[in-house]
Amino acid sequence: MSATTFTLVTTVPRPRPARLVAALRAFGSAAVGVVLLGDHGPEEAGVRNPRPVYAPAPD
Repeated sequence: MSATTFTLVTTVPRPRPARLVAALRAFGSAAVGVVLLGDHGPEEAGVRNPRPVYAPAPD
C-alpha cells in the first residue's frame, strides 16, 4: 500500500477588497437594469429561443 499525505491548510485565501467592490458593482448594476429598467441586454446575448420549432405545424 502507499501512504498519502494531506497538507493541512490553516488559512483561507480571501479576495481583495477592490475585487469584491468591483464584483458587487457589476452585479448590482445588472440587477438594477433588469429589475427597475426592464433591460435584459442585447438580443444577441443569452438564449434566443428556448423552444425552437423544428418542423412546420400540421395544418
